[in-house]
Amino acid sequence: MHAYERKLPIEEDLYCDFYLPTGKVYIEFWGLEDDPKYAHRKKIKQDLYAKYGFNLIELNDNHVQNLDDVLPRMLLKFDIKAY
Repeated sequence: MHAYERKLPIEEDLYCDFYLPTGKVYIEFWGLEDDPKYAHRKKIKQDLYAKYGFNLIELNDNHVQNLDDVLPRMLLKFDIKAY
């Protein structure tokens, strides 16, 4: 089970792309990295994830092209097994 566009449990108004309750892992897909406004927002979000010590998996276009190989390895870092 997962949640999409879930608000993080912090004072700041921040929503994740996906949340996996198993392992308490947040997933962000950074899709518009060439856009300066998007890059600025990305940095703010990354800083907030780090500030609160949240488990974060970050995906980009290259990861998505090989998602079946990449995501299970990333999940294993948080003791989540993909079946």
